[in-house]
Amino acid sequence: MTAGQKAFRRFVLRSFEEHQYDLGRTLTWCERHYHKLSEPERIAMNHLTIRERNEVLSEIITLGLAKC
Repeated sequence: MTAGQKAFRRFVLRSFEEHQYDLGRTLTWCERHYHKLSEPERIAMNHLTIRERNEVLSEIITLGLAKC
């Protein structure tokens, strides 16, 4: 996992847990609160490919399903 993926994963996981593993609410929150990231985190995440982002989201979805 790249540094950008790790930053993206941390950002999404924080919200995912706060929203009781509701992926829709989580992604909406992340979109609206992107400014809460530090500048290095934003830069790292902006360099992710679609595939890299999807790999992280797939892992998080699997984690959420395991919690249900």
